[in-house]
Amino acid sequence: MPYLNRIQIKRLIDEKCIFSNKSINNSQLQPASLDLTISNTCYRIKASFIPNDRPISKIISELMLSKIDLSKEFLLEKNCIYLCEINEQLKLPKEIKGKANPKSTTGRLDIFTRIITEHGTEYDFIDYNYKGKLYLEIIPQSFSIKIKKNISLNQIRFYKSLNDESIERVQKISVHIKKGTVSAYKAKKITSSIDMSKMNYYEKDMYWEKIITKEDYFIIEKDEFYILRSKEKIIIPNDYAAELEPFNDSFGNFRVHYAGFFDPGFGAVNGIPAVLELRAYDTPFIIRDGQLVGQLNYYKIEEIKNNFYGRHIKSNYHNQSLKLAKQFK
Repeated sequence: MPYLNRIQIKRLIDEKCIFSNKSINNSQLQPASLDLTISNTCYRIKASFIPNDRPISKIISELMLSKIDLSKEFLLEKNCIYLCEINEQLKLPKEIKGKANPKSTTGRLDIFTRIITEHGTEYDFIDYNYKGKLYLEIIPQSFSIKIKKNISLNQIRFYKSLNDESIERVQKISVHIKKGTVSAYKAKKITSSIDMSKMNYYEKDMYWEKIITKEDYFIIEKDEFYILRSKEKIIIPNDYAAELEPFNDSFGNFRVHYAGFFDPGFGAVNGIPAVLELRAYDTPFIIRDGQLVGQLNYYKIEEIKNNFYGRHIKSNYHNQSLKLAKQFK
């Protein structure tokens, strides 16, 4: 099940299998994925939904609280549900399907997003031969955010196969906690909003509480959001892409990593840790150094000779350790 690389995705664009309300910029093309951009049409809605056999336009008419014009900057309020039309549309061949996920910055800001397709039966999956619009559900959970049209909050990757996905190898992923050091950040409850267009702008202490542990563990509180890092250093070769698969509830009652996709070239030669977004649910949970949280599944792709992940294509997190979203200093 090879993921398509940047060159192959560009070919889909050239063949009008991917097209847009605006021109698709080269900056949207990542090593093995495409950044999707928000149009100026957005709605605040009463509830999440899965379309199944009902047209999305009909569901919007039933759930809409207000229509929003994103040609101007607009504030999306924390814990409210929004549905935005995506600029990019698809006319996929019968052997190509897609899968979407939040971008790294989206996950680090605790913005819950998922793609919805016409007649779709599950979130974030785009079936073979899909033809139609894409919609993005957005739920800011820790911070209210300011956005405007053409911003990218999620990405889509494509793969070509009529068979099930083929995992080449796996790597167990655990958390890194070291007493006496900043081992995690916890989102504060009362903060100002975050303008998604402002980079290296906000003081982290206004939005995040540092977690400095006295031992090699701490307690994750219910409904709180944390940023941690993995104990393992990750290297994704140029002929692989990888996806972080969270473990199920038998390993602990928390959700980990919104943006679980790793591009070819991530970690370069020496490896860098994965940043983990973690939220507990139901009950508080004690998490210790070395606690397993998921596994990294590696998938084969056609080798990328140029434009793999790293500084040279201006990847934001190519040298990360315990790194917050790019909006923070």
